[in-house]
Amino acid sequence: MAKALQPTYKHRIAIQWCIKNNIKVYVNPTKRGLKVEINNRGNKIISPQTYTKTEANNKCWELYLYIYKKYFKL
Repeated sequence: MAKALQPTYKHRIAIQWCIKNNIKVYVNPTKRGLKVEINNRGNKIISPQTYTKTEANNKCWELYLYIYKKYFKL
């Protein structure tokens, strides 16, 4: 079982920046499990993999930080 990620200050800055720039990462429930979806200004990308609740939550935090570093160059 995956351990829940403890968000850091960098994670919180990343999520604020993404939301201000209309980039959202969220969990999309399906019959087989949870999928993570990225909505980048209307361009939606859905993960091919399914996750458990904890794994999906961790993935959302990781993706917010990844997107922030990629576009803002932390």
